[in-house]
Amino acid sequence: MELRGDHWVRLTSYGPQEPNTPSTDRAASVNAAANKPFSQVVTDVAAAHTSPPVELPPAILVFRDGHTEQAANYTIVGRTLTIKTDYWTTGAWTRIVALADMDLPATLKLNRDRGTKFSLPTRTGEVMMRP
Repeated sequence: MELRGDHWVRLTSYGPQEPNTPSTDRAASVNAAANKPFSQVVTDVAAAHTSPPVELPPAILVFRDGHTEQAANYTIVGRTLTIKTDYWTTGAWTRIVALADMDLPATLKLNRDRGTKFSLPTRTGEVMMRP
């Protein structure tokens, strides 16, 4: 609520609501939410706006020696590709691969054929990330 001149105005996330203006659907839903406990409003909003996360297929990396590896989480900075790994199975949190060790045309083609997004930086200072 805010005092404006000689009367109080109820403020909503959609702007001020004058007391004598007709109620719209949006204002009615805001008023209904105002009468609910905060935890219920948060639960209602979360339920309305959440969808199950879409798991991206891992990218396939092709190396010059012919072997391939899957990488679900990686970052390309400069001339290196950093792969996020599982510490409990690999003994490290990350693994760094030089882009010079990879067969980049084969990697790009294989991922394009599979429908998996794999991009390389197009200019200096650009960082490519995959969550």
